[in-house]
Amino acid sequence: MINYEKEGMVFDVQSFSLHDGPGIRTIIFLKGCPLKCLWCANPEGQNPLKEIRYHKTKCTECLDCIKSCPKDAIRSDYDSKGKLIIKFDKHKCINCVNLNCKDACFDDALKVTGKSMTVDEIIKIIKRDMPYYRNKGGITLSGGDPTYQHEFALEILKACKEEYIHTTIESAMFLKPSIVKEFINLTDLFLIDIKHMNSTRHKDLTGVPNNLILENISTISKNKPVVIRVPIIPGLNDDDENIKETAKFSLENKIERINILPYHKLGQGKYEQLGMKYKIPNIEPPSLNKMNHIKDIIESIGITCVIG
Repeated sequence: MINYEKEGMVFDVQSFSLHDGPGIRTIIFLKGCPLKCLWCANPEGQNPLKEIRYHKTKCTECLDCIKSCPKDAIRSDYDSKGKLIIKFDKHKCINCVNLNCKDACFDDALKVTGKSMTVDEIIKIIKRDMPYYRNKGGITLSGGDPTYQHEFALEILKACKEEYIHTTIESAMFLKPSIVKEFINLTDLFLIDIKHMNSTRHKDLTGVPNNLILENISTISKNKPVVIRVPIIPGLNDDDENIKETAKFSLENKIERINILPYHKLGQGKYEQLGMKYKIPNIEPPSLNKMNHIKDIIESIGITCVIG
């Protein structure tokens, strides 16, 4: 039985996507992630709860949001240019259901990231998009990391299978092997990130070791198609040794393709909006020559490599 009333926290739904899986896809972004990658481009997906994003360029300094907060979690301050801004105290903020601060802002400077949705609501969107899937398209669960809300994610996948919809999941697969088996039964394609092959270094970069991730990849690859994705972060994981080890691991597990994803700064502004600190502001995106060099290393080991 599918629990269509099961609720989860979603921060975006994108229709008609040509990425993140074959064909035309509907991508559902679920909040919550067990990793805290230094370069995360979707920091609004890390916290499993609703969050307020502050757009200071729209703020008219009325300060009504401060007056409306029952927990005194909002205060005024000044930025580096001397402009009055507001700041949220994450320790005091209790993610109110009513979000009085948002309602008090008439200038649209405060926006909510995260919406509670049921499986039924998600499936209605998917069914609307179904005519565009044709033979190759389908749905992709992304995030954050959709396995963080694994009960909600699994119900969505079950409902998709009832409609014979192709299912893809984007994840680091940092979760219990017993839950991984449930995903294997309901997922047609796995897009799995490997941030670094050295477990200690992986923990430095993401907050968690990689042992469980590699174990789960080995299990999944015996049962379903897997594409490995490696974000290329200059100076952090782009050395030849790490790239070679990633390719060798993929070859040993009969994984045929690695996507290498060049680091970018497109999500950096979100950190300020969320009151978070971006920890690698001085790192620049890798050059095309560097990406081609990495591609050559991977393909020399016998793995198809795609940039992007």
